[in-house]
Amino acid sequence: MKPYIRKKSDFVGGNPIVDYNKAGIVTVRDGGKYNIAVEMDQDTVVWVEQTEDRRSVEDLVQGLTARIPEIREQFAGCRPD
Repeated sequence: MKPYIRKKSDFVGGNPIVDYNKAGIVTVRDGGKYNIAVEMDQDTVVWVEQTEDRRSVEDLVQGLTARIPEIREQFAGCRPD
């Protein structure tokens, strides 16, 4: 999936937060899908991954942890619509 920036409130919506780690990765469950985003600041996230496989969520989060600085740099200065 192509990463894109969103308001954190729109990304989470009414969906339960499955995981929120100290590195700034947020995972929410939307029906049978798990959406994973990197926080830019307290109000903005970059939605980077989506999977239907609950078992793969932890591996995706681990892989994203190393890419957080790169993702934040790429989207620095961007704002959601």
